[in-house]
Amino acid sequence: MCLECCNQSCLINNCTLDWIEKISSKKNTPHYPKNQFIFFEGSLVMGAYFIKRGQVKIISSNINGKEQTVRLAKEGHMLGHTAFGLEKYSIGAVTLSESEICFVDNRTLQEAFLENPKFTIEVMRFYSRELRKSEIRTKCLAMMNNEEKVILGLLYIAETSTDQNSNQTKIYLSRQEIAQIIGTNSEQVSRVISILRKDKLLDTEDRTIVLHDLEALKATLSHYCIAIEY
Repeated sequence: MCLECCNQSCLINNCTLDWIEKISSKKNTPHYPKNQFIFFEGSLVMGAYFIKRGQVKIISSNINGKEQTVRLAKEGHMLGHTAFGLEKYSIGAVTLSESEICFVDNRTLQEAFLENPKFTIEVMRFYSRELRKSEIRTKCLAMMNNEEKVILGLLYIAETSTDQNSNQTKIYLSRQEIAQIIGTNSEQVSRVISILRKDKLLDTEDRTIVLHDLEALKATLSHYCIAIEY
């Protein structure tokens, strides 16, 4: 039930109490294992998704089938908001960790938008913030060298991590997954991680990357203030 949900950042909480109950009675909340598709590129838009728990990557493929990660999402975020109604997704969504994701169908969502102006405005604000972040990342990545790109990617992953604790976090993504986020290859990512480990800016444990000091990493990108302050 939405009223009993511990995820206070969910956008649905901006609806009136009666509408929260109505959405709760109509939504589905399946459990997704890691690396499972939530929806595919080209599939019909049947509604929107609200992450209750977990981490998700939004992906897009080029004409050769090469996958690029467009953005990351965590609990409290909304998925599928780039299309509405009987349109088709231009992107896909895949879980990066075990996740619970609430699905609300188009009709219920449209009625909720019309009856709950606060909910509608907060969804618009969320979409605006995510679009702005995407534009800033694209702009900065175009100007950065490989080391700076990897650092920006690590900080972005940390921001959307479900395991962040104060000034440190653990990253469970593979080198290839990190490369897809910043538009490079896994070899370049591995090379930069080795350099950062020697500089004691991070550590590695098996396949896990441990960021002990996020502020120190941000300091290396201080001349790209816009990239670390959004």
